[in-house]
Amino acid sequence: MDSSDEKRKGSSIRVQRPLEATYSADSPPVEARIEDMSETGCFIDAHHPPPTGTKIRLRFSLPEDSSGQPIVCDAQVAWMQPNVGMGVQFLDLPQETRDRIRFFIASVYFGHDSGT
Repeated sequence: MDSSDEKRKGSSIRVQRPLEATYSADSPPVEARIEDMSETGCFIDAHHPPPTGTKIRLRFSLPEDSSGQPIVCDAQVAWMQPNVGMGVQFLDLPQETRDRIRFFIASVYFGHDSGT
């Protein structure tokens, strides 16, 4: 079994509309889009992703999130493909942030995200 398969937990969902995001790795923030997400990470559509293993600071907002606060977290590039994007693994998410992501995933999965 591939070690990346073992590390990946939870189901990944394709978001109904891309989530606007920014990330930085010792550089000014880069605008990007999150195309799918799981409880442990996400795929970021980025033309010039940093190398595998790079730690990044990621910022994004979840639609219809009652907190009204963006999620700002550390992540690590698990894989990348130039001109396509990168898969990142969230690092040390607080439980409250995990719960917000879990709720978002459930709302998309069960069709409660209105897409507006």
